[in-house]
Amino acid sequence: MSMIMTANSLTKRAYSGNTLFRDENYRKNRKGHDLVSADRKALSRALDQLGTLDFDTEEQTDAKNIYNTITSYLDVYNNAVSSTTNSGKSQIERIGKQMRALMKEYDQELSDIGIDIKSDGTVKINTTELKKATTVKVAKVFGNDEYISDMSRLMKRLRNQVNRYMTGDTAAGTTAKKQTDTTKNSALESETVGSNLNLYA
Repeated sequence: MSMIMTANSLTKRAYSGNTLFRDENYRKNRKGHDLVSADRKALSRALDQLGTLDFDTEEQTDAKNIYNTITSYLDVYNNAVSSTTNSGKSQIERIGKQMRALMKEYDQELSDIGIDIKSDGTVKINTTELKKATTVKVAKVFGNDEYISDMSRLMKRLRNQVNRYMTGDTAAGTTAKKQTDTTKNSALESETVGSNLNLYA
């Protein structure tokens, strides 16, 4: 890595096509499945970004990029945990629970580098401690192929559930529209009959 990417620019890249979902105020006014969908895509991209890191590096620039990439990843992770947990859909909430459980498996390794898991499953970063952490310690979680693979697998399952619910919502909307159109047509026919009869009144 020759150029330093800020955590903010990495998060923006993760939310490519859905950048507004980075904004807390914007998120408050969005539907559950919209949030989950945007966060799922962003977390998948953030996982891909983790996979590009060289934890064996001795370059200062690379070390800064590792810090920024992890910070960005955890910001997206927190969003995804919050949106899945509060989605109102049992299958999606179950995946959110599994995400939290997976992170909890690395509780000690995270604590060693200044990352604490809060009671709601999101994480809090002690930036001073994380910056002091060696790349070897950081790699125990974020350079761990098993962790990345397990989280990626959960994202695939989440994608399937989001698609399932969005398809269901679309089908329900189509049915409701047909029912509304039928009602409108019936009313229109009644009005037309009434109008015709009025011609003879």
